[in-house]
Amino acid sequence: VYKVLVEKTKSTPGAKVENNKFCLSVHFRCVDEKRWNFLAEQVKAVIKDFPMLKLTQGRKVFELRPSIMWDKGKALEFLLESLGFASCSDVLPVYIGDDRTDEDAFKVLRKRGQGVGILVSKCAKETSASYSLQDPAEVMEFLLRLVEWKRRSSTAAPPMVRPRV
Repeated sequence: VYKVLVEKTKSTPGAKVENNKFCLSVHFRCVDEKRWNFLAEQVKAVIKDFPMLKLTQGRKVFELRPSIMWDKGKALEFLLESLGFASCSDVLPVYIGDDRTDEDAFKVLRKRGQGVGILVSKCAKETSASYSLQDPAEVMEFLLRLVEWKRRSSTAAPPMVRPRV
């Protein structure tokens, strides 16, 4: 499917096909907005020949995934279980995401009452995340502060993120 998508979309400047192992992504951030519908039709034409896949859309990305009940929330639960952290009280999962497909993971953390979901967005929007950062630069700053905080002391206050209101 990856090879077919690459071949089909190579006529659309800026389109990038990414093999994510468990799904394929067709990014169109760098595609002229006038060509988005054309690219969508190209992707739909490919998926027609692969009925075991379903098409989902994120922020400027089309994703082709197996037609199974699986999302980022289920992936997060799987990781916590398989790593033995699902019932640990001394582990704090932190999930940072910027797409609506990340909402499933935010919901899992909220439902479990274990972990922190952080939405990356300049715009206020409805989310199940507990906190927000504005952009990737703030994510980097947060992560660096988190590492520094851990180095200094396990009793000091953690780095600042904005609570969701």
